[in-house]
Amino acid sequence: MLQYQINPESDVPIYRQLVDQISAQIRSGALKTGAQLPTVREMAERLHLSCGTIKHVYDTLQEMGDIEMTRRRGTFVKYVRRDTDSRKKQAMYAIDHMIRKLSDLNFSPAEIQIFLNLKMREWGLKWSGIRIAVVTDYPEAAGALNRQLSQIGNVQVNVYPISQLHDYPYHLDEQNDVILASVRDAQRLSMLLPNADKVIRVAFHTDPECVTQIAACSCKEVGVLCESDGFLRLVRSYLPQGCTPCRVDDPAQAPETVVYAEGDGRIDGFSGQRIPLSYQLDEGSMLYLEERISKIRDERQQWPGALRT
Repeated sequence: MLQYQINPESDVPIYRQLVDQISAQIRSGALKTGAQLPTVREMAERLHLSCGTIKHVYDTLQEMGDIEMTRRRGTFVKYVRRDTDSRKKQAMYAIDHMIRKLSDLNFSPAEIQIFLNLKMREWGLKWSGIRIAVVTDYPEAAGALNRQLSQIGNVQVNVYPISQLHDYPYHLDEQNDVILASVRDAQRLSMLLPNADKVIRVAFHTDPECVTQIAACSCKEVGVLCESDGFLRLVRSYLPQGCTPCRVDDPAQAPETVVYAEGDGRIDGFSGQRIPLSYQLDEGSMLYLEERISKIRDERQQWPGALRT
């Protein structure tokens, strides 16, 4: 039996964690069509979960079309990759089902048409919108990264600390079109994610002028306005010998010199020496990313099925 990892501390419901992991295995081919899954009781015992939770998982997977549950034979993987003709049939079936559902709610054909037009306009706005995930040890850099990547146009940027992805990496794959990470982190992500093709290895750099200012600090202690250990280590790597970094949450309680992530508004009331540290993609990585996103947009124009919700 394939292994599943459940994190009870996660904000994602337990049943959803299991649904996503099983579905990812089915759609990647790790669980083949026709393979039999354990019974509800067996799965509950193996994972130390309630039978009600596992039943909810199986019901959800069946609604998604991934499995089929039969009263006497058991539960089997049903998902099959279909060709273009069958996809058209599925589309017509889905439209018929939607229209019947709206008709059951007593909406007229004219009202249904209005709803369809409204939704198509919504989707049209999203058509070329690209969702970019940036995985980093320095979540404080989110502001600078957002500003830099927004220059591409019509993108949504989300920054994720690498430490938060080990227990539940699947939403990273589901909610984003491309995933940016350093070479080291990209290798780790490629082993965690169902679709490693989305991962793009990029190079990051810190602004040389900022690094020069940090390296020139002559005080014994420098405050670092941050929340992560990663950003604290980054600043420490640039400080001269004999200068110690200390993490601060409130600039009012900081030493006379503070290093902070560019764009951190908490520094506004600080009257001492401020040293902003900018952490962004290098020029070559930005050029490659723009080419990759342009290709994705071209593919979406040719294949509407690539559009994400």
